[in-house]
Parts: sequence; C-alpha cells; structure tokens
Amino acid sequence: MASAAKQSVRPDRAGRTAESLSRKLPRWAALLGPALFAVALYLPSLGNPLVWDDELHVPLAREMTVGEAFGNAGGEYRRPLVLLSYLAQWKAGAGADAALHAVNVLLHSGNAMLLALLLLNMGLPTEVAACAALLFAAHPLQSGSVAYVSGRTDLLAAAFTMTALIVAQPAPSRTEPASTRVRSTSRSREMCVTLACAACVALAALSKEIGLVAGPLAALFVYYRIRRGRPASLLTAIAALMSCACCALWVLPPAALAANLPMSLRLRAAGTAAVTYAGLLVWPSGLHLDRLSPTRGDEALVIALALCALAAALSLRFARAPTLAGLGLLSVLALYLPGSGLIPVAPAIVERFVFTPEQFLYLPLAPLCALLAAALHRYSGNSALLVVTATLALASVPAVLARQREFAGAEQVYRATLAHSSSARACFNLGGLQLDDLRYAEAASSYERCVELSPHDGGARGQLAIAYQKLGRADQARANYRRAIELDDRSPLLWSNFATLDANEGRYGDAREKWQHALALDPSFPPALSALEKLERAMSR
Repeated sequence: MASAAKQSVRPDRAGRTAESLSRKLPRWAALLGPALFAVALYLPSLGNPLVWDDELHVPLAREMTVGEAFGNAGGEYRRPLVLLSYLAQWKAGAGADAALHAVNVLLHSGNAMLLALLLLNMGLPTEVAACAALLFAAHPLQSGSVAYVSGRTDLLAAAFTMTALIVAQPAPSRTEPASTRVRSTSRSREMCVTLACAACVALAALSKEIGLVAGPLAALFVYYRIRRGRPASLLTAIAALMSCACCALWVLPPAALAANLPMSLRLRAAGTAAVTYAGLLVWPSGLHLDRLSPTRGDEALVIALALCALAAALSLRFARAPTLAGLGLLSVLALYLPGSGLIPVAPAIVERFVFTPEQFLYLPLAPLCALLAAALHRYSGNSALLVVTATLALASVPAVLARQREFAGAEQVYRATLAHSSSARACFNLGGLQLDDLRYAEAASSYERCVELSPHDGGARGQLAIAYQKLGRADQARANYRRAIELDDRSPLLWSNFATLDANEGRYGDAREKWQHALALDPSFPPALSALEKLERAMSR
C-alpha cells in the first residue's frame, strides 16, 4: 500500500515540477536568451572580409541613390531593401566589413527574439518559445544567411514577415475576456494594425521573394484567430493580401512565371529540392553558397506529388478545424514554396540541376523549430525539451564556427563550393582570382572546368582565352576568342581582348578592326578607345 501511495503522487509531483520550471523561466529570458546566444555564436564572422556577391553588391549600393536602389533589378529580381541597408550604413560611416557583418548578426539575433515573441503571443509556454528560438538561432543552415553579407536578404525578409505576423496576432490580454476585447477595439486601432501589417508585408517582399508569403501567412493567422474566437480583424487579412499582390507584380520578373517548362519537370525539381533540404535539415554537412542538386528522375516526381497531396489534405483539415499544429505545418509549407522548385529559380538548367542554396530554408526553419519544441514539450515534458534543445544547440556550434572560418577568404568559399557542387559561377570567380594573382596555369584549369560546366557561356570562353594568352599559348587563345564571339558577338570586351591578341602578334590591321567593332557596340568603351589611340600614335611614328 505504501508503494502504491508513493506511485500515485508521482504524476502530481511531475506536474508541479513542470509548472515550477515554467515559472522559473520569465518572459524576458525567453526573448533575450536565444538572441544573446545568436550574437555570441556569430561574433567570429565580424573579422571576415566581403566575398562572392558581397564584392559586387556592396560597392554598387554605395554609389547609388535611393531611387536607383528601387529601380535596380539586381539580376532580374528586385530586392531594394538590402541595397538601401548597405547605402544607409555607408552614409552613417558604418560601411566597414566588420560593421556589415555586425548588422547581419544583430538581424539574426533580432529574428530569434521575434520568433520567441510570436510564439508567446500565440499562448505557447515560455520554455517552448525559448527553445524554438534557440534552435532557430543555432541551426547550421542559418550560417549561409548570417555569415555572408549578401544573405541579408533572407534576414530582412524574415524580420518583416515575423513582424507582420506579430502585428496581425497581438498578445492576448490577461484581464479581459475575448468578447469584451472584441467590443472595445476601436476603429482607429484596427486601422493602425491593418496599415502596419500591410507595410510589413510590403517590406518583406521588397527584401526577397520569400517575403511575398508574408501576406498569405498573415491572412492565415487572422483566419485562425477568428475561428478560435479570438480578436482579429478581417480588414487586416485583406490588406495583407492586397499588399502582397501589389508587390508581386513589381518584385517578380516576368521570366520567373513565364518559363515554358512542363509540369513534370517542375515536379521533378520540387521533389529534388525536397530530398535535398530534408537531408540538410537532419545532417547539415557540406554547406556551400551555390548548391546545385542534380535533378532526380521519377522518384522525385512521386515525392512532389505526395507533398502536394499532403498540402491539400492539411489545408482542407485546417479549413474545417484550425489547430495550432495545423497552422505551424501550413506555415512551413507556405514558406518552403518559393524554394521548392515548382517555379525554378534557374529554369535554364533545371533539366540537369536544381538551385538549392540553404539560405532558402532560413525562414522555413522558424515554424519547423516551433513545431519540434511544441511536440517535445507536449509528448515528453519540459526535461526532454530542455535536454534535446541544449544538445542540438551545442552540437551545432562546431559546424557554425567552421562555416565562419570558410568565409574568411574568397578563394576558400569558391573551393568549398566546387568541392560539393558543379558551379560554373564558382569556377569563373576562382579563375578571376587566379588571374589577378598571376597564377595563369591554375586560372586556365579553372576556366576549362567552367567551360565544361557551361559550354554556351561566351564570357567564360573569353576568360579561358585570356589565361591561354598569358601562358603564351596563342593558338588556343585565338580558338577560344573565336568561339566566345560566336556565342556572344555583342560583347565589346570580347572584341577588345581579341584585338589585344592580334596586336601582340603584330596583326595591327586585324586589331584595329576589332577595336573599331568594339566601339561600334559601345562608343565609350574605355579599353578600345585607349588601345586605338596608342595604336594610331605608334603607327604614325
């Protein structure tokens, strides 16, 4: 009887222990703890230089006006907010490499805090909010967005998306019942909330394309609150969707939607992306910037169809009976959609490769971490939640630190990418570094691989010709210049470089014709103008 009595009180003691743990973790600790951990984890990145696209985008932003930032397509997509952030730092005297990295670290820290705040506002326990935010801050997949300055697009999109959701889902009051709060909400407050949510949705979309999901997500959160009998404004949902639609017309390039690809190929790309990202979530190794996953066959098609069926089933179930778990799962699917491959980021290569950078998972990790923390809390209790979270966070530290060391030099970044990916861009950039360092044989090798990966790239052929020219292999240089011009005869640079080869071999007439052709394409092209002037002076002596 005594042992039975002892056993009967254990559940009560466990319940009291869990309640005690919850009381021991105040709200401020749930907000600040993960944020401070994120700062400490990424402090080493402040000593890194600018690499890859940083060297292009940051100097470009420093020279442009606000109007030019909004007009700049940055390739084909418009992402003006990140350019404006670089410009603002430059104007404020904080444009050094360390300051640029510091802003990224602070944004990541702030995003961890925003995630914790959002979960607290949704009524989740403080320990669940804190652990979810800590997992989000620590996962190695986030390193590509935080330690790489150009990854700021994902950081900004995440910040404004979560802010939009927080605005659309205010914290519940502890003193008033829901019915009283609904009646007491003033029209002016509702309008302020609506405008703030719509503005955050627009800012998220102007940061990166994934930010367009902020509008539908805000509407989904409003629907959940209304169906659960909580205060929410239908006007906020409508404004968020309208803001998203307006931004989509301006942000997305026509090529993103007009790519003439069969649905079977799109689904294979989506299945390939799903398999790639599932592996990275469980085992985040071999991280690099320009991930190209070989497009899979029919098994990828089956996986994509299964995911579509799952999304449809979850949506129907949520529409009938919305739950917090259903809201989390739909949030994951919605945030994953832009990187899923259904609308390929690089349609020209989708038959062979799917572009799957880990940065696409930065924002989807937020609801994934929340779901994991909530499931551990519900089915295993506080102790398991804390142990698992601490274990995963600490296990992530070596991988995150190693990634930051990888970003310590441009050549390290390119070589790390090429070790795991068939990236023509990495080959091209690596060859440029080697040319600058007078390592002509290495440059030729890099550009040979680049041409093999991208045989129709005239620019790569032209660079290979330069490497051969520097090595004194004139015949191979000439053959590659000819092939480069066949591929891109509108490039004044190719014509001018080819003319230089002719001039070096004493073919001054051929050189003059090629420089003149370069000037016909671009009358102000400096290398051709300067070379022709020198040639005329030399010939007149």
